[in-house]
Amino acid sequence: MHLVLVRHGEQDYTLTEGRGFPGPARELAPLTERGVAQAEAVAKDPRLQGCQLIVSSPYTRALQTAAIISRRLDLPIEVAFDIHEWLIDTQYKNRDFTDTLAAIEEASRFKGVRTPEAKLNWEGYDQVARRAASALLPYLAYEKVIVVTHGYVMKQFYNPGRIPHCGIVEVDFDENFTWPGYIERGTSREPR
Repeated sequence: MHLVLVRHGEQDYTLTEGRGFPGPARELAPLTERGVAQAEAVAKDPRLQGCQLIVSSPYTRALQTAAIISRRLDLPIEVAFDIHEWLIDTQYKNRDFTDTLAAIEEASRFKGVRTPEAKLNWEGYDQVARRAASALLPYLAYEKVIVVTHGYVMKQFYNPGRIPHCGIVEVDFDENFTWPGYIERGTSREPR
């Protein structure tokens, strides 16, 4: 199956931050006006032509992006829960953007590999890769699928560096998919 992975459009956290939403409630943030324009533009990208289905993360910014693409391409949308964003706190106790930055910094320092030295409860990148791949296995009967998801998820399939909002990464995927650019170290995958 050919996956056309699309990162969601630019999100607006002012509503969720302004109301002090903690943990997963922060993910209710919608797209900005610019994010809507990004989704409208990516819907015209020729790489999306010939796709049979849109599979979306359950987070608002991804679903809103998927809905815009769906309207433009007249494709159905299915939600695959486990292609959601990397969890900055697996106990869902993150409070604000400060917690997000702390988790990103620590995960970067450990190259995304959970070790006993990690003090915060972020999700290991190997866990992100496994759950995302498992979530996409039910769609193998399709030839070409759009997957609207998040940068950290996309980088588990192929890591070109920074992925802009509504950026596209394409990969061929099957039940034997291996993560190029990664080497096994114990039970985790580390970038080369």
